[in-house]
Amino acid sequence: MKNLYAAAAIFLSLACGSAPMPVVTGAPGHRDVLFQAEIDTNKTPGMTVYDLISHLRPEYLRSRGSNSLRDTTPPTAIVYLDGAKFGSLDQMKSLSADRVFQIQYLSAADAQTRFGMDHTGGAILITSK
Repeated sequence: MKNLYAAAAIFLSLACGSAPMPVVTGAPGHRDVLFQAEIDTNKTPGMTVYDLISHLRPEYLRSRGSNSLRDTTPPTAIVYLDGAKFGSLDQMKSLSADRVFQIQYLSAADAQTRFGMDHTGGAILITSK
């Protein structure tokens, strides 16, 4: 009888396991990543990275509101270009969309884990060609 209970417990624990995470294959429309195919399809001559993001993923540019009673300035994402800190969102207005291979958005929690606590607005990671 004990073996039956043990087998049932093992079966239930395996049945309740979570499914594997889906693999991102570069398909357009992925929420947190703009892949080269989607960038190339939607960019126009003279378009900046800021214009591209505001057209395809405007939520990357939005703030969730202030997170402090003292500092009411809403936090915005910090931009990284090829792994190096590039600056604020406005800096993307000087970067041509023709130079971009991929753009990834990190939530505030993910950005703080990766880069530090001053990333309360998240991070935008740009990979150039």
